[in-house]
Amino acid sequence: MEPISFRVTSKGVYLNLNPESDYRNIKNALIRHTAEANNFFTGVDLYVNPNGRILSADEIRELIEILSRYKNIGQLYFLNQETKNRTRTMDTILINRTIRSGQRIKYPANIVVIGDINPGAEVIAGGDILVIGKLRGVVHAGAAGSNESQVIALSLQPTQLRIGNYISRSPDEKNIEEPTVPERAYVKDGVIIVEALKLW
Repeated sequence: MEPISFRVTSKGVYLNLNPESDYRNIKNALIRHTAEANNFFTGVDLYVNPNGRILSADEIRELIEILSRYKNIGQLYFLNQETKNRTRTMDTILINRTIRSGQRIKYPANIVVIGDINPGAEVIAGGDILVIGKLRGVVHAGAAGSNESQVIALSLQPTQLRIGNYISRSPDEKNIEEPTVPERAYVKDGVIIVEALKLW
């Protein structure tokens, strides 16, 4: 059985990882496929199905980097991992790159971005969003309806910021000074509050 297989549905394309294959074989198969079929997912949403395989944070990050080589891919999803007949939801996904204009990342739990979120980029998380860099695009934390989620960034200057059912936009003024300290955005009394992050 091949390390990876694809299944086309009305929602998009499912990438199935063979649970019996070594991770290295899966990675190499994906590298070959991205090189040979670079336009395979143009405008199509891709759902990665681990099929019971428990992926580490480093493996998830590596797979995202490989899959991003497909041109003009739609949205990228990692389905819940299942083991011993119990569903195990991955709590956090780590993205070790800058999210550029036109790119859209969506994940059902927390998202950590080590890099920037540029203007024109969009990041949607079911939980919290943490950006180790500049946040200047559109973000939506608590997209599943959680108003208790939060957004944290080293430089918090989003074009649009949503938390749960609440929305906030950046002021129109162009001469706004860039934040010099990390900031946190959260909902309090029905309003999105932005405050300096207390590190101690």
